[in-house]
Amino acid sequence: MPFLPINKQDMKARGWSVCDIILISGDAYIDHPSFGVPIIARTLEAAGFRVGIIAQPDWHNDADF
Repeated sequence: MPFLPINKQDMKARGWSVCDIILISGDAYIDHPSFGVPIIARTLEAAGFRVGIIAQPDWHNDADF
C-alpha cells in the first residue's frame, strides 16, 4: 500500500489533480495504526475518497496550505 499524498508531486504520481479530503495534522505523517490521522485517512481512502495529508504545517504563513 503506497503512502498517502503529502504534496502535489505525490498527487501527480497517483494521477490526481485534486484531493477529495485533506487532513491537517500537527504531528509528523507516520503511516502506522497507532497514529490517528493516518487511520482516519486510510478509512476514508478505503471508502473511495482521494485523501491527502498536510503534516506539521508552518503556522507562520500559508505556504504549506
